[in-house]
Order: sequence, then structure tokens, then C-alpha cells
Amino acid sequence: MKKHPLFSRLVLVLVCLACLCATLFVSAGIAAGLQATLRTASDPTLSSRLAVLQLLQVLLALMFLLGCGATLRIARKMLVVRTDFALERLNRHVFGATVAWDEGVDEVDRLHRALDGVSTQLACHLAEGERLSRQASEHERFATRTLEFICQASLCLAEHSASAPWLNSLLEDMADCLAVRACALVLLEPVAEGLGVPSRLGDVRRLQLLEAFSVEELSRGNGRHRASTAAEGEHVELAVPVRDAGDTYGVLIVEAPGDFMFESRHSRLIEAVASLFALSLGNLQRNHRRRRLALMDERSAIAGELHDSLAQALSYMKLQVARLQLEIGRSCAACGPGERVLEVSGEIKNGLDSAYRHLRELLSAFRTSMPPGGLQQALREVVDELSARSGTELGFDYRLGSRHLSVNEEFHLLQIVREALTNVVRHARAQHAQVRFDEEDDGQVVLTVEDDGRGLREGSGGDGHHGVSIMRDRARQIGGALSLRAAASGQGTCVEMRFRPRPGSA
Repeated sequence: MKKHPLFSRLVLVLVCLACLCATLFVSAGIAAGLQATLRTASDPTLSSRLAVLQLLQVLLALMFLLGCGATLRIARKMLVVRTDFALERLNRHVFGATVAWDEGVDEVDRLHRALDGVSTQLACHLAEGERLSRQASEHERFATRTLEFICQASLCLAEHSASAPWLNSLLEDMADCLAVRACALVLLEPVAEGLGVPSRLGDVRRLQLLEAFSVEELSRGNGRHRASTAAEGEHVELAVPVRDAGDTYGVLIVEAPGDFMFESRHSRLIEAVASLFALSLGNLQRNHRRRRLALMDERSAIAGELHDSLAQALSYMKLQVARLQLEIGRSCAACGPGERVLEVSGEIKNGLDSAYRHLRELLSAFRTSMPPGGLQQALREVVDELSARSGTELGFDYRLGSRHLSVNEEFHLLQIVREALTNVVRHARAQHAQVRFDEEDDGQVVLTVEDDGRGLREGSGGDGHHGVSIMRDRARQIGGALSLRAAASGQGTCVEMRFRPRPGSA
């Protein structure tokens, strides 16, 4: 009864209808007997009984009809109305929607609740399927975009090396691929100087990791993640070292909004790009080193040949002239021609000494090595060395940016600067000097070395100085021209050299 209340009520109604039907049949039989009796004999008592019995039959018939109507109504409610309502609830159960339902205890109510449970689970599964489908589609789009970006980055780095404009363009494309705010590449100073590119590339204005940690600290780690709050709101930063098996070049930093989740796919892309940057920077750095080593080997070989031939010949001639002077002094000390011979031999000896000294300087220049940082680092070392040794305050301003120079151009520029600063220290009696490299709009590179010393003799223009001749000859070898003039302040000398780097310099 408790387990199937609806069936129990239906059975009870049917039993009641059966009882009413049986009562009607019994009353009909009694009424028929009374009518037969009344036809044979007239009895008022039987007539009243028959009337009461007929009234009872009418009431029983009405009750039977009402019972049949109630049975039909209950059957319609169970089989039609509540079934339609259950189907309607199934249609309304879409994507996890909940439908209010009054608590019930009969079979249809339990069926409704079971259907609700099945519909809810089905809606949850459908919603989860839709979510997984959207996630798979988004991952597929991200993977396609990632492959396109890595292919483009590989071709770009192979064709254009590590030039600043292309690196900035790649960082912008990477930020667009990751859907983050900014990407930045921060290089170690020696690496940036050696490659001739800025040490900070990309959008580094909002990166707070660089305020809390140095580039060296970030590049030594295995990746650093940090969340912070700025004027633009909360954001997260991820730093990945740019390094290969042997060297470290800098750090790649990605900055995203605070609600951005760095998933494994994002981390893999950032690490792949960092490895790609490290490979390109490493190859470029090794190519520069190989070219410098090849040129240094060639110069060392030339220096060895000069030392073994010309230097020894000059040394021998100096000794012979000294012996000649000694013999002339012993044999012709008192005669007039002897004094003239001594004077001429002295001039020869001075000329040999000057030639030998310049030869030694040339050998020293040939044996000069270029540091890993390239021209900028070498120039800074020369400036620091001469400034510390002489006491003259020497400034250095390098504004060539990402302009690439050939190894030969770098060596000639280094020697011109060294010679110019040596002249400032030895002859100019200057308190200050400034070395400046700049690039004009037409692509010409301008080198100026300006001091506040005693300046040139009026109208000389530096002619007659062996060091100036050497500098002009070096300028001509790289297609440039060197000139000397008075400094802009009116005191001191300005050495200016202009040249246009050859196409394809690297």
C-alpha cells in the first residue's frame, strides 16, 4: 500500500464501483419481485417499499455514474495530464536547468524525480561536452597560431639575424599569440654590446620584475612567476631565462592581466621562443667571434712576419749606425768633415728610431684582440684604461644602436680611437676629452674625438704628424675621411671621421 499508493487508490475505487454495481443488480431483483407481487395483490406497504427501493436504485445509479466519472478523471490525470507534464519537464531540462517540483509519494512522482535526475545528468554531460568541445577548439586554434608564429620567428631570425626592429616585431607577435599585455627580451649588457642591439627590447615600461630583480638574477633562475598590483590593476609576470648549453644571454619576460592563467601550453611556447632566441643569439655571437678570431689570426701572422723580417732589419741597422757613429767619433773627432758625418748619421739614427717605434706600435696594433663584447666593449676598455693611466677625464657616448659593422671596420675604428686618445694624453695637455659615435639619417657613421687641450698650430691641420697620417690611412681603408679642426668650444682639437658601412656588414 505504501509503496504503490496510486495503484491502491485505483483498486479501491474499482472495488467500490463493483460493490455499487452489485447493489444495483440486487436492488433491481428485489424491485422486480415487489412489482410481481403488487400485480397479484394490492398492498400499500409493498408500494411504499417499492418506491423507497426505486429511489435507492436512482441514488446507487448516480453514485455509480459519479464513480465512473471519477475513475475516468483519475485515469486521465495519470495517463494523459501527468505524462504530458513529465514530457514537458524533460523538454525544459536543457543544459542543466532546474525545474521546481512539489514533493509527492506516488509512482508518477517517483518517475518524475527519476526523470529529473536523468535529465539533470544528461544536461550536465551535454554542458561538459560543450565545454570540452570549446576548449579543444580553442587549443587547436592556439596550437595552429603557435606553429605559425614559431615558423615565422625561425624564418625571421634566420634571414635577419638578431636586429632590434625584427626582435621587437617578434615580441609583439608573441604577445598577440599568447593574448597577453606585453612581452620583453632583456639581454645582459656584454651580450647586447657584442651584438650591437639595445639591452631591452619590447615593451618594458610596465615590467615590475626588473625593479625587484636584476637581469643576472632572473637569468640564473629556472623561471620566476610573480603577481603584483600596478596603476593599471593586478597583473602577473613570468620570466624565463634565455640560455643554451654553454651561455646565458638574458631573460624573456611576459606580462599578463591578473586573471590570466599560465597553462602548460603557454609555458611551453614561452620556453620554446626563449630557446629559439638563445639559438639565434648564440649563433650570431659565435659567428662574430669566428670572424674576429680569423682576422686576429691573420693580423698575428702579419705581425710575426714583420717582427721576423723588418723589425730585425731595423734593429740591425740601428746597431750598425751606432757602431758607425762610434768609429767616426774615434777616427775623425777633430776634423770638420767628421762633424758633418756625425750629424748626418745622427739624423739617420733618429729616423731609424722613429721607424722602429712606429713599427712596434704597428705590431702592437696587429696583436690587439677584440673582446667578446665587440667594438663597444673594446672602446670602453680603451677609454677606461687611458683615463686611469693619464688622469685625463675621458667620456664615451656610443649611439650606433643596432648598426652592424664588419670585423675589419671594428678594428680600424678601435685603432683610430686609440691613436686619437693617445695623442690627447701625450700632446694635448687636456683635462677632458669625449669620444662619440653617432649615425646620421643618410646612414653615415660619424666618429668624433674632442678635447679641451692646447689645440693645433694655426694652419697646420695636423699635417706632419705621423699619428695623424696613420689615422687618415686607416679611415681611407674603410672608405672614410678623417679631418682635424678646432673644437666647438674654441679650445682644444676635434678629430672627426666619417664613413659609410659597407652593405652586408655583420
